[in-house]
Amino acid sequence: MNNLPIGKSDFRQIRQAGDYYIDKSLLIEDIMKNGAQTYLFPRPRRFGKTLNMSMLKYFYDVQEAEENAKLFDGLAIQKSDAWQHQGKYPVIFLSFKELKCASMEDFKAKFISFLGNLIRRQFKALLNSDALDEFDLDYLKGIVRRTTDWLEVERFLADLSYMLNIHYGAKPIILIDEYDAPIHASYSYGYFDEMIAFMRNFLSAGFKDNENLTKGAITGILRVAKENIFSGLNNIITYSILNANFSERFGLTQAEVDQLLDDAGSAENRDAVAEWYNGYSFGGTTQIYNPWSILNYVAHPKDGLKPHWVNTSSNDLIKEILPKADKETQDVLFDLLKGKKVTTSIEEFTVFKDLYAGKNATVLGLLLFSGYLTAEVFDHFQSYKLRIPNKEIELMFRRMLEGYLGNGVTQAGDTDLMKALLEQRANTFADALAQYVKTSFSYFDIGKEGNSEKIYHAFMLGLLAHLDKDYHIRSNREVGYGRADIYFYPKDTSNPKAWILEFKKKDKDDKGDLQSLAEDALKQIHDRDYLDEIKAHGHTDILCMGVAFEGKEVVCAF
Repeated sequence: MNNLPIGKSDFRQIRQAGDYYIDKSLLIEDIMKNGAQTYLFPRPRRFGKTLNMSMLKYFYDVQEAEENAKLFDGLAIQKSDAWQHQGKYPVIFLSFKELKCASMEDFKAKFISFLGNLIRRQFKALLNSDALDEFDLDYLKGIVRRTTDWLEVERFLADLSYMLNIHYGAKPIILIDEYDAPIHASYSYGYFDEMIAFMRNFLSAGFKDNENLTKGAITGILRVAKENIFSGLNNIITYSILNANFSERFGLTQAEVDQLLDDAGSAENRDAVAEWYNGYSFGGTTQIYNPWSILNYVAHPKDGLKPHWVNTSSNDLIKEILPKADKETQDVLFDLLKGKKVTTSIEEFTVFKDLYAGKNATVLGLLLFSGYLTAEVFDHFQSYKLRIPNKEIELMFRRMLEGYLGNGVTQAGDTDLMKALLEQRANTFADALAQYVKTSFSYFDIGKEGNSEKIYHAFMLGLLAHLDKDYHIRSNREVGYGRADIYFYPKDTSNPKAWILEFKKKDKDDKGDLQSLAEDALKQIHDRDYLDEIKAHGHTDILCMGVAFEGKEVVCAF
């Protein structure tokens, strides 16, 4: 079997090295047959976006066309009518993957340098072109020398595509990979509005009413809200993981994985591999495997089935957003973790202010389009049936809170904290919780206004998730005259025990101490008749606990 191209995303490098390659070349045929001029392909990371864009670059590029044609020997595209387009167009290929900066000024400096290097390395012939006038040449030289005004940079795609058309006599192909990477960074570092204004102008100049454009393709993880960035770009058609078109072109299909396993001599593990790495439903029907995990497993089969994809990124955006999720989102995530399929609405467009506010539909949309959830069945009213796709992602969700909080939690039943709670040793539980929070909550900035209660709530749900087989666990459910934070009771009706927990965060305006606040939480359990539903199920030995906290200090009343 040929070497597996793990970590490689340059099509020419893979083909020239003779590495194992799974043929995705009919993406070219799909693009040429489809009537759209420009495509946006939102896909999760490590699902082959950059490799596919690299393949498009080498296929279309008029430079070194004859040599590039050899890269496609034996691939399906050679037998397609689309082969007539091979080597016929100049190509502008920009990857924004590494353009993540701490300020707009840093981005401007890095981006102008990036464009200057692009001209020197890929379009040096333009600097000596007889077809261009002195103004065009001055523009290019200004980019190379980094002296061009920033407003001129915004028109780079439009101006360069015009010059390429003049020089080569062919309208170019424009490819933009990971367009949303600098947008994510800009929101985190506080210059989002400046970045959005630039990206809107930059992309509009290249793709809106550009008479020098043949085709365009853009990839990213998220579909940033249209009103923010793609306003007026009616020639851009989006094909996300919810669309049937192009559903087989990113990620690996069952047939492709079967062939890979056969070639690697690992066919006997087919079912286990599917359980771990399959499960994504693209377009509602096409079952897709995560290619990064499959390739890593095949490369090291003796290491067994284990997470690969979830370990390739720090998941910073996910880690930042989940603690902010509203109570409705927390309930959905908890149900998903229990293996349920949840029908809910999502936002296909990502509005960052809603995302950071923890809005249910936006957070679930982030998890879906980022590859942490999949939509098994969906209708036409933005209501989707979501589920966790496979064991790798399930394990990630189960470990997510452990990753936030440190290494202290492994299995719920093995910790002093949970043993004390289940045995209803209230004083021991209170002491263990206080010690755990003191030593393990340093990851979070738990002092931030509005965040702490959700963190404690999510932490307890993460612990209790391990008990789902034997206990009914309820979060934020309407009971009595309000919503209890968490209550749970055994499925075994002969067991009289039950538990109910109410959380309170001490705010600046609260005059009392933590002990009185915990007692207020305990009083709320009784005053609002939270116990009624638990008693209705026949449980009478009920531990009621109010939990009050301020930063890393915790006090319980019970």
